[in-house]
Amino acid sequence: MHKFVSLFIAFCLPLLPMQLQASNDALSGLSLVNVEEQPVALESYKGKVVLLNFWATWCPPCIKEMPSMQRLRDQFENQPFEVVAINVGETSTTVSSFMLELDDELTFPILLDQEAASFGKLGLRGLPMSLILDDQGNVVEKVLGGREWDDEQSVELIMREVKKIP
Repeated sequence: MHKFVSLFIAFCLPLLPMQLQASNDALSGLSLVNVEEQPVALESYKGKVVLLNFWATWCPPCIKEMPSMQRLRDQFENQPFEVVAINVGETSTTVSSFMLELDDELTFPILLDQEAASFGKLGLRGLPMSLILDDQGNVVEKVLGGREWDDEQSVELIMREVKKIP
């Protein structure tokens, strides 16, 4: 067992920063469409801290966390922060219908990745999956699974990143 751990440390740990860098490079070229099927480049959010959330209408934890993402966005309304939700694998009709059924309106951008291309490109493993990006589009934190995005820990993380922007 000790030999396996030594091999892991020697060969795999040096790759971890490269994996994060690959994610950063992939984000800079990612362009999707919104629910009106108009193209949106993620680079257009540079200069803002971004909560980039990957979700689907059939995913209960995804749906559960959406109201807290809206509250977080509202809390940082006049600051360089944005929530961007990327639906994975569904059509604009499905997503639009889903949004009409919600009790609370979502005012943050909803983008579509109908072919789930971002999963392979960004190395995502499940839903919901969220990335916190700094103002340059670099991944600050990855979160797999649902979260209450307006909890103290999340608000502090976003505030810390927003304060770094000149």
